[in-house]
Amino acid sequence: MLKRFNPFNRLADLFFKNRPYEEKTIQLSNEEYFVRAIKFDDIKDLLSIEREVYAGEMPWTKTAFLMELQATDPHLYLLIQKEEKTIGFIGCRLFGKDAHITNVAVSTAYQGKGIGSFLIKEIQQFSILNKCETISLEVRISNKNAQKVYRKLGFASSTIKPEYYTENKEDALEMVLSLKEE
Repeated sequence: MLKRFNPFNRLADLFFKNRPYEEKTIQLSNEEYFVRAIKFDDIKDLLSIEREVYAGEMPWTKTAFLMELQATDPHLYLLIQKEEKTIGFIGCRLFGKDAHITNVAVSTAYQGKGIGSFLIKEIQQFSILNKCETISLEVRISNKNAQKVYRKLGFASSTIKPEYYTENKEDALEMVLSLKEE
């Protein structure tokens, strides 16, 4: 009972939910990358990656990114760069005890190098700090490669969402990663 009302616990909760991401340089497969929080000026690069990865389609608009970045709900949006060029990004928003990955994309030239997995692990750390119990996401039914990566990271299939993707009415597979210690 005392733990629940401890003022330090309340301060810690506020700190983690509003803590800025500390930018850093990382090594993946003997390559150096730079990771930081997304800024408004980055949206043009994000849209360019979307266009490349999704064959000309753009699931998120500039307005959608702006709204997410300005949201007051706890969230984390990261990009990764190679030699100052944005090559990938990820976003998540907390809904209660769930961290929902809203989008993730890695430039085709950099896929298969562990970048997407690294970004998901960063979201996992953010989720744990914020006392989430699950991480969820949707993936196209046809995107078997992404599903394989998510399963390798511990995600399990949950439900199918019919006609989730509006542009072609493709179904989505919802996948969930449990963060509860067993």
